[in-house]
Amino acid sequence: MSPFQPFGRLSTMASSAERGTRERIIAVAEESLGDRGYHGTRLHVIAERVGIQKASLFHYFASKADLYHAVLGEGVVESEQAIRRVLESKASPAEKLRALLESYVDMVATHPARTKILLRQSLGDVPNESTAEPERLLGLVAGFVSDGQKAGVFAPLDPLALALGVIGMVAFFFTSTTVLAPGWHDATDTERIKRHVVEMVERCLKVGDRAKADRPCAVRA
Repeated sequence: MSPFQPFGRLSTMASSAERGTRERIIAVAEESLGDRGYHGTRLHVIAERVGIQKASLFHYFASKADLYHAVLGEGVVESEQAIRRVLESKASPAEKLRALLESYVDMVATHPARTKILLRQSLGDVPNESTAEPERLLGLVAGFVSDGQKAGVFAPLDPLALALGVIGMVAFFFTSTTVLAPGWHDATDTERIKRHVVEMVERCLKVGDRAKADRPCAVRA
């Protein structure tokens, strides 16, 4: 079974109560994995916070690694739905670009623990199992940018590097600016972060009037 099966070990006939319990387990696990990492997360603590016995966790997830992948899977499913919703719309490439960026910032703001998990992953705090799902999602976004470049809508630069840069920039805004520039950042001001991310990317890709900027990747103060 793929680690990103949306319902883990539950059958399609599982009761709504079981699904509700599973969702609570994932929500608590997501927060714990973000705060404590994979190796620091304890299943008995998750069970206590959910209000079930530790043994009951194994009715939903075969192991801690299975639970970890289920948490990641929630993010993958949500992200793919958001990406495809934008890419399959009838909006212009410039409008799709803005919508992709804004929806990504919203997802990070709504699920800050996922960004912490991503950062911990980059430091090796993961189970042995790996997956290519995040890379596949990056490919969808990079492919959209590449198509726009072929159509002459976007400036020529490495699409994958751009997508990775956006992920890093948004992660930095939500995790580090409160330390390095506490006067600039309000954790609830996602609209300000959206404006900066959108402007940066539009300048880099020279979208619309951004193409007239002397420094295409500069952002106004």
